[in-house]
Amino acid sequence: MKRILNFPMLWSLFLGLSVVLFPACNDDDNEEATPEPTASFSFSPEAPEVGEVVNFTSTSENADTFEWSFGDGGTGTGATAVHTYESAGDYSVTLIAKGEGGSITVTNPITVTAPEPQAEPVEVYFADNTGDVFTMQKISGLGLETTIETAFETTGYAIQVFFDEANQKVYYSDDDNGQVVRVNIDGSGQEIIAEGLMGPRGLAINEDASVLFVADRGADEILSVNISTGEKTVLYDSTAMATAIEGAEFMPESFLPEGLTYHNGQLYFTCVEFDAEALWKASADGNTVERLLDYSEGGFGYSVIVDTENNRLIFDNADSNTLLSTEFDGTDMQQVVDTDDYTYGIALDYEADKIYWSTRDGTIKRANRDGTEIETLLSVEEAKVNRGMFIVKTN
Repeated sequence: MKRILNFPMLWSLFLGLSVVLFPACNDDDNEEATPEPTASFSFSPEAPEVGEVVNFTSTSENADTFEWSFGDGGTGTGATAVHTYESAGDYSVTLIAKGEGGSITVTNPITVTAPEPQAEPVEVYFADNTGDVFTMQKISGLGLETTIETAFETTGYAIQVFFDEANQKVYYSDDDNGQVVRVNIDGSGQEIIAEGLMGPRGLAINEDASVLFVADRGADEILSVNISTGEKTVLYDSTAMATAIEGAEFMPESFLPEGLTYHNGQLYFTCVEFDAEALWKASADGNTVERLLDYSEGGFGYSVIVDTENNRLIFDNADSNTLLSTEFDGTDMQQVVDTDDYTYGIALDYEADKIYWSTRDGTIKRANRDGTEIETLLSVEEAKVNRGMFIVKTN
């Protein structure tokens, strides 16, 4: 008997087996699990000091959001962050890194140290006539360990000194030899700029350092000197100054100019003879001269400078042992600070907001510009016969 295949039955059997042998694919089997983030970071500098900017950089993986806590209350966000610590100490810096796979936290220590103490960036130079020779002394290490050393020495007796900051040149009036000398700040390159003077005192130069101005106390003159040739020109003598105050109740026998400064084509100088005091103004071309303050208003003094930051004059009143300040026309007088003695040198540190001065009794002091917090840099006990002074910024 012929065997007949039942195809419908076979087809059903095949379909059943295919379900068992070849199950359907699941989409979930093709997807990879989202990786969890890792958290780590670096920072530089590795040993920061107080006030120094610290840069933090995340080196985390699988994260796109970053939250920082710097351990001192400060926080930040982003893959990079910066922070400055205001106090020395050990801090714990925490980073929270977040991504699609979750969030993770890491904490690392950081040590912040106090900076090494640094001397203030200023040196004080003063003329010392203690010995047989004139020495320029230098005070350095202010704010740390103050030292006094000789910058250079030479012959003569220096009354006033002037520092040309732009050209790093020092001028000093040599009263013994009746001359004005210019040197480098280390004493090298000595040049006689003016000679044949009777008693040189205050010194100043014009804007391009081509002309030197001298208050010659011995000759009762204010004169100019061509620095290239040494040629001298008398700008104002006792006759010109007497004419300027003609009609005054008391006329001086002489004038004895001492302090001198220059600003914008004008000379400002002090006179110390009786009835010739105190503060004068004159054009640098020799055309006009006037007295701004008499003795009753400004006493008498030996030093005057220009406060270029505030457009004022600062000068000493040796009668009351004070430094005074006025407008360029002599108005709006204000007391700056008590000095205790005659002042021969005044200098301003605009960055530190300090005023310096040297006095006849051998001291050098400084104070805040408002006259507070007076400090003694050179005391009477150190027995220096100092006169003029200036400061040099070292930063």
